[in-house]
Amino acid sequence: MENVKQLNWGKYAELRPAQIEAIQQLASIAYIPWGALEWHSLHAPVGLDGIKACGLCEALAKETGGVILPPVYVGTDTIKPYKGFKHTIEHSSTTVATLCREYLCQLADEGFRVIVLVTGHYGEGHVEAIKTAVDQFSDENPDVGIWAFPDSEPLEGSFTADHAARGETSFQLLFQPEMVDLTTLPKRETTLDDDGVWGEDPRKASAEQGQQMLEIFLQNAVPRIIKLLEEYSA
Repeated sequence: MENVKQLNWGKYAELRPAQIEAIQQLASIAYIPWGALEWHSLHAPVGLDGIKACGLCEALAKETGGVILPPVYVGTDTIKPYKGFKHTIEHSSTTVATLCREYLCQLADEGFRVIVLVTGHYGEGHVEAIKTAVDQFSDENPDVGIWAFPDSEPLEGSFTADHAARGETSFQLLFQPEMVDLTTLPKRETTLDDDGVWGEDPRKASAEQGQQMLEIFLQNAVPRIIKLLEEYSA
């Protein structure tokens, strides 16, 4: 085996086999950032959900160890059927559930003991499709620990979930600010029907608020993941 520099986390697609195996020895965790290609008003990229989820998974992996899969951009129950906004790719709930289960089964087959799926898109039907896949996988693989959740879950009580509004835009400004252009927004107050913004005006967003949200997210999520690793690595 090659001489491998000691790593405890990395991006799966960018790692060589020996590096993956070295990380697995230290922390056998696979992170799946999940998103949707979806209208996020005029000011933000259509891939915001996946960018956000990927940034959160990377922050988690730096704390716990593990590998991060490339973001999965396959979403259902998007804003297209709900409000008719284009620049959105809508998939069926069956597709989401099938793909999710296949990812989980393949990662278990690769020997990962803990799988953490963070979805940055949280339409009700989308979350339910993932839950269906996770429940089926868990019944068939009781020796693998799994936690699949919307990124808003560890923030409940501190920040309210939104769409293309203050919270999501703050995360985007934290992780990849060059993709945001707030000057493209109308001068009036933004709305869901007219702009596809659900929540507080995105012009109130900031990278500083994104950092504050990230710290709360990590504070609430990291202990649960470490507990899963301890339980399923024994």
